Amino acid sequence: MIELFTSLLILLSSLIRQVDPYEPIEQIIKIAIGAFSVLLLVLSISAYKKTSFKRLLYAALAFGLFAVQMFFEYLGDTVEVFDTPFNDVIFSGITLAILGLFFLAIVRRK
Repeated sequence: MIELFTSLLILLSSLIRQVDPYEPIEQIIKIAIGAFSVLLLVLSISAYKKTSFKRLLYAALAFGLFAVQMFFEYLGDTVEVFDTPFNDVIFSGITLAILGLFFLAIVRRK
């Protein structure tokens, strides 16, 4: 009888999702980062239209990629379909692209 109760308790504990108390705060921060990167994207495109300074396009692309990365990270955390095993590879690739674009924005000459 004790073994049955123990087995049932183990089964129930494996079915109950462990909820992180800080998960809502983390999701709010991810949404804020995404929104801020979209704002920076819009501002850098606006600045490019006014100045025609080509380096701003690289920065705008980097901000846009950062917004996409945060959006997909948020989806990966909240929607089960987007939680795939290769998300880390995709996010690392996007981060590398962002760094490359910022590098080009700083170093690139006319």
